[in-house]
Amino acid sequence: MTSTSPSHQWLVDFTHRYDSARRVRDEKVRTRSSTEFDITNPFHLRAADEARMIRERVEVGYRLTFRREIAGRVREPFTEEGLKSVDNPVLKLFVSRLPRKGQIRASDNKADLVLPYFSKLLTLDCAYIEGRKTSLSFVRLDCDTVFTSTAACVAVLQSKVDAGEIPHLPHIIVGDTLDDGCFATPHFIFMLQDSVWNDKLDERCRSSPVKLFEAVYGGFVNALIDIGVDPCAPSKTARCKNPVSPIWTTLTPNATHFMSLSQYVGVLNTKSTRIERTRRAAELQSRLGKTASNELYNKLWDFGSRLLATWHFDADDRMGHTAEELSESLFVALEEYAADTGLQQERSSYVVGKVAEYLATSFNPSKLGKAKVRQRLSHLVHDVCTTEERQRIGAEYASKVRSDKTIEKLKEAVIRLKAAGQFEGLSKELISVRTGVSRATVYKHLAAVLADV
Repeated sequence: MTSTSPSHQWLVDFTHRYDSARRVRDEKVRTRSSTEFDITNPFHLRAADEARMIRERVEVGYRLTFRREIAGRVREPFTEEGLKSVDNPVLKLFVSRLPRKGQIRASDNKADLVLPYFSKLLTLDCAYIEGRKTSLSFVRLDCDTVFTSTAACVAVLQSKVDAGEIPHLPHIIVGDTLDDGCFATPHFIFMLQDSVWNDKLDERCRSSPVKLFEAVYGGFVNALIDIGVDPCAPSKTARCKNPVSPIWTTLTPNATHFMSLSQYVGVLNTKSTRIERTRRAAELQSRLGKTASNELYNKLWDFGSRLLATWHFDADDRMGHTAEELSESLFVALEEYAADTGLQQERSSYVVGKVAEYLATSFNPSKLGKAKVRQRLSHLVHDVCTTEERQRIGAEYASKVRSDKTIEKLKEAVIRLKAAGQFEGLSKELISVRTGVSRATVYKHLAAVLADV
């Protein structure tokens, strides 16, 4: 990660190189001798069809000729002339960071990316697109908020810059303008001058720059989580709303400031973990308060992790689904569990959603039986400074958990003995022997257990 040259001049130099290379490619295409067309060759047929579509795209523009669903909602017919990237150096930079033509995965549905065209020009009209996974060149943040307008979105981000929480505005903001003028669920894209090599199959690829990339991603999420940035979205997916697609509204509010990963680390809080960010998002979005949201998170996490383990060992079909589909299945199951156990309350679905997203994207079968619920006691120790006091609180909590489990075991055993008609006339010593619970616990809690039963 080398230090950057002056940001603005760097982008100007890049634009000159980009335009020059484009002119050279166009000239080669113009002067290239064409091969004889073979109507029986499917590649020739596809090339001819795409050549026709490219001519129409350049001469007429993008045309949506009939109402159809794109990216989750029905779009009305419209036409957009020209290309968004023509006079925009930031968008040219984004396009240059995509794979070569014929290798770009894209779609109008974010869950099903394919190779739609051999032509890069036609592919760039798709609503969703995927950058290079082996060369991470931008940080993408997924924001779940619906802003009243694009200006309101930029204003909120500018306030973050003014407060020093992020060093500059995103280079690209791409979202959906709704019929009422609201600006919905944008992606914030921060372009990097130097890409990060992420090819795990190549032994020359080093892990430290990749970890630095993940730390910077976490720093941006930590800074923007209170405005709706999703802490559960994968950091290296390179999949995003396509900023050059006519479907979206695209802003490029920053074409002057670019930083390296090492520079970002110096100004962002990169110390938080993913589970900390997820719990904080659940607290902020549910508005239940730290204690209530964290306790609910713990109970849902316990149930959800057991449920995932059951699905895994039962070879449930849901385990073969995408992370997004698995998250939806978990959400339904956790909602039912919360309702059946009395945990459900107003806005608790926000906590359910974050638990479902986290479990779906982090489930690892190799760690079954060993998983730890990080930050379980964060609502109890967030204001505690000394290690000794945190350890004391942890010990008291663990003791209470063990005691509750023992009482629950005694209760289940008493119910079982009563159902079998074997409870009446038993002394407390015999109850201890029959239930496997210590005599001290039986003497102390039997009356309360019988009253509860």
